[in-house]
Amino acid sequence: MLNRSRQWILTSMAGLLLTVFNVPVASAAELEAPPAAVPSFDRQELIDKLDVKDKDVIGLYYTSMEGSPENRVHNIKKAVKKINGEKLKPGEYFSFNQEVGNSNLAEDGWKEANVIVDGQLTEGYGGGICQVSSTLFNAVQEAQLPIQERHSHSKSVGYVPVGQDATIAYGLLDFRFSNPFAHTLKIKAKTYNDSDVVIAILKK
Repeated sequence: MLNRSRQWILTSMAGLLLTVFNVPVASAAELEAPPAAVPSFDRQELIDKLDVKDKDVIGLYYTSMEGSPENRVHNIKKAVKKINGEKLKPGEYFSFNQEVGNSNLAEDGWKEANVIVDGQLTEGYGGGICQVSSTLFNAVQEAQLPIQERHSHSKSVGYVPVGQDATIAYGLLDFRFSNPFAHTLKIKAKTYNDSDVVIAILKK
């Protein structure tokens, strides 16, 4: 978590980012191919799966990773575990890259899975974690939290509707949002049966 005094300053973002598909594979750990069609979901069923109270949920979203390769599922589960339980006090900022860490590092347990670089499908460490950042983004949107940084893939992905994704690349692209409320917020994130990614924003 970042507080206001450590908020990042992003200068000339359009010029800084250039074309996201021109960054090296090692820096683009998360521009991966879509796994499946966008699913519909039963809100109450997801709340029950998370074992939370409906009155505490201000944002909720689900995506499917069904049919994804083993390494991709591994990376998604690892990223989900890293953000689960994170709390934001009033005025604090959340940085996906800060909480999840550098997914380009094999020594940190990240595995190679599909990524897209220069419009081509290839292998890169951390492939799959944009599904987690995108699921989180949609939960944050429903919670109507201020978003400080978010980027879309240059190609559409299959796990969220077009324009509702949030790509990340460590050291280059991040997903960041803040807590504008007078109460603490908590992220509840889980995976189920190697197929479901469920994330909720809770007021605590």
